Amino acid sequence: MIAASLVQMDVAPLDPVGNLRRIHQHIATEAASGAQLILFPELANTGYVEPLVPGGPMTRPAADYALALWQACAAPDGPEIAALSEAAQHHGVHIVIGLGMRDPLRDGVMRNTSLLIEPGGVLGSYVKLHQWQNEKLYFTRGDRIDCFPFGDTRLGMQICYDIRFPEITRIMAMQGAGIVTSVWASFGGQDVPVADEGLFIHRAYTRATENGVFFLSCNRSGSHGGQRFFGRSCALAPDGTVLGALDHDGEDVLRVGIDLSLIARYRGFTGIWADRASEIYAKYL
Repeated sequence: MIAASLVQMDVAPLDPVGNLRRIHQHIATEAASGAQLILFPELANTGYVEPLVPGGPMTRPAADYALALWQACAAPDGPEIAALSEAAQHHGVHIVIGLGMRDPLRDGVMRNTSLLIEPGGVLGSYVKLHQWQNEKLYFTRGDRIDCFPFGDTRLGMQICYDIRFPEITRIMAMQGAGIVTSVWASFGGQDVPVADEGLFIHRAYTRATENGVFFLSCNRSGSHGGQRFFGRSCALAPDGTVLGALDHDGEDVLRVGIDLSLIARYRGFTGIWADRASEIYAKYL
């Protein structure tokens, strides 16, 4: 059984020092509680891009904001990543975390990234492929879909809007992923009621059962720019069983257990892989 903790936390805009301080506190706390895999939301170091919605408020003029965002992003070889790797080593945990990252070669180029960090350092990275609205103003999108070894299975990472595109989870499952993580900064109007309280469970359920994977969905909390982040992190088993879910948008931690034997049990019972007709699909793709 793998113990996983999904940290549903608020993130201060353009405050990587303060945000990472809190992240390290959560790592220590969750490791002490027995967690082996710890998840953090999208852009957990920088906060989400401004304006959050087209025409919305900004904390500073646009040109200055773009520079400030790049300065807040982590360098691949910088102290922030080194410190997270050291924390993973010290506590003996794996960490999945959404970070704003600088391009290693080109100044001013940024990527919305999810990192998988193991006790030995960075094991894998994924750059968000599908960019939501104003993200396109700042981030260069990714061009790879990979998964990475994690214990007796493999782990794939995606970010927020990616979940609306079923191909990405299917590709990860075909690469051997038994666990797929989705880190979010999903939000809506500050004073607008949540239209569907079960939205994140519905989406995770679909991707989990289509592919027979564990789907871990970690969203952030907090308010910014007239918007509030939905929270409601959840974790689902391959057969769609809800392992755990937070029913609110406040700061909290969801702790669940992952039994990898459920992957083969569900896939063997349903035949969702044996019954695929890939040669027929290929005619239409």
